[in-house]
Amino acid sequence: QNWGQNSRKLIFLCYLARAHPLNRAKAAFSFKCLAMFFGGDPFGGGGFPGGGGMGRRREPADTQKLYDVLGVKKSDDTATIKKAYKKLAMKKHPDRGGDPAEFQEIQEAAEILTDEKKRAAYDRGGVEAASESRGERRKKGPASKSKITCTLQEIYMGKQRRMQITRKVIDKSSVSTCRQCGGQGQVIQMMRMGPMVQQMQTTCDACRGQGSSFKQQTKSEILEVHVPKGAPNGHKLVYNEKANEIPDGDAGDVIITVVETPHEVFKRKGDDLYLSRKISLSDALCGFEMEVKHLDGRVLIVKSKPGDVIKPVAYDPFDEGAPAAEWECFEGKDCPGIEGSAEGRTDDPDRCKEIVTKGQLKDKGIGCFVLRGGRAVFKQCSREEALSSAVRISGSTMWVLGDASTAAAGRMMKAVEGEGMPRLSNPFEKGNLFIQFDIVFPTALSAEAQAALLTSVPKMHKASSAADGAGVEVVTLSEVDPYSSYHDHLPEKQEDSDDEEGGDGRGVQCAQS
Repeated sequence: QNWGQNSRKLIFLCYLARAHPLNRAKAAFSFKCLAMFFGGDPFGGGGFPGGGGMGRRREPADTQKLYDVLGVKKSDDTATIKKAYKKLAMKKHPDRGGDPAEFQEIQEAAEILTDEKKRAAYDRGGVEAASESRGERRKKGPASKSKITCTLQEIYMGKQRRMQITRKVIDKSSVSTCRQCGGQGQVIQMMRMGPMVQQMQTTCDACRGQGSSFKQQTKSEILEVHVPKGAPNGHKLVYNEKANEIPDGDAGDVIITVVETPHEVFKRKGDDLYLSRKISLSDALCGFEMEVKHLDGRVLIVKSKPGDVIKPVAYDPFDEGAPAAEWECFEGKDCPGIEGSAEGRTDDPDRCKEIVTKGQLKDKGIGCFVLRGGRAVFKQCSREEALSSAVRISGSTMWVLGDASTAAAGRMMKAVEGEGMPRLSNPFEKGNLFIQFDIVFPTALSAEAQAALLTSVPKMHKASSAADGAGVEVVTLSEVDPYSSYHDHLPEKQEDSDDEEGGDGRGVQCAQS
C-alpha cells in the first residue's frame, strides 16, 4: 500500500537511472532510503535496476593463489615466472612421479601469469576475470607508424638496428573517472529556444572528451629493431604496446615498415635475384667462366656447362603483366563430343581469348572455344582432350590453348640455383640467382674466322635463284632506326571540312570494282 502511494516517485527515480550514468548513484541512494523507510524491496532484494552494487556484496577475488602455486611474488617479472614454471614442471611432471592434478594446476597458473594481458586481468579480478579476458577484445590505443630504410645487402644479411622512440606513459594509479560526464566524454546540455527546450550533446570541458583524468609523462625509449633475413619490401615489423598509452585500455603498437633501396648491381623479384652481364658471341657458343661478387662478400665463379649454348631470351621477368597465353587455331574443325560450358554472341577470337584469360571465364578450366555462325562456345577441357575430340566441320574454327610446356620453354633463363635471397619463412633456404646475358656480336669477321665458324655452325639460309635472273634483285642489309623510319615520314593530318560532315547525303557515289 505504501509502495503504491509512492509510485510516482519510483517512476521518477527509474527515469533518472536510465537518463544518465551520473544519476544512477543518486537514484539508487534515494531508492534505498525509500525501501528502508517503507520496509521492503519491490525487486526482491536484488537492488535497484542499473544501480550497481545495491544487492548482495560479492566476496573479494583471490589474486594471490596462482603466484603461490608457482612459488613467485607479484613483483616478479615474466622471465622469473617462466623460469619458476620450468623448474616446477620438471619436478612435478607425471612421468617423474608427480600428481597429474597438481601438474595441471601448475600449467594453468603459468598460462595466466606468463601472459601480460591475462596476468593484468587476474590481478584485477582473479581467475574469473582472467578467463573472461581470453575472449574479450580490450580497447587499444592508436598505432604509431614509422619506416626503416635498408639496403639489399642489409636485408640479405639481416639487420639489427636501434631506434629511439618517444611515447606518452600514463600513471595508472592516477586515473580517475571524470565526475562531470561520468566517464562518457560527452555531456547533455539543455538549450532554451523560445518556448522550446532542446537537448544537445557536447564534449566534456573537464576531461576534453577523454572521460577520465590522469597524469602522464613523455618518455624516450630505445627500440631494438630486427630486420629478418629476406624481408620483402614493405614488410611490417610490429612491436606490441610500444606506442602511446591510453587510460582505459592497452597501449598502441609501433609498426615499422621496411623500405628496400635499389641495388646498383642486383635486382630483386620475390626471393630471386637478377644480374645482367655482357658476353661475347664466342662465350655464348663455346662456354665461359665469370666472377660474381655476392651480397655477403663471397666471390662466385660461374661456369657454363660444357657444350651448352647461351641463347637470347625475350621474356622480361619484371613485366608486371602475366605472360600472354598462346592459342592455336584449327580452321574447319570442332570438338562436338565435349559439352559447352558457356556461350556468347561474338565471332571475335581476341575478345574470346580475353574472356578466358582475364574476364568472367578466368580460372574456369576453359581449354578451347569454337566460333561458328557468329557464336562462340567455350568448353572445359584439356588441350589433349580437345585435340583428340576434334573432327572436321565446315564453317567452324576451333581455338585451342597452347601447350604450357612450350610457353615455359620460351621463358627459360640461366640461373645459379640456391644463390638468391633468403626466404623469410626459412632463412636457410634461398631463391635463385638469374643471369640475364647480353650477347655482344662482332662487328666483322675475317675470311678465316668465317670458314672456321662454318665448319661447326652451318648456314640456315641460301638463295636458290640466280642473281642475274629475270625479276631478281640483290639487296644488302643496313642499320636503321625503326622509330625514326616511322615518325619521320608520317603524312600530314587532314582536317575534315564542313562539306564532308554536313550536307544532305546526296553527294557523288563511287562504285568499286
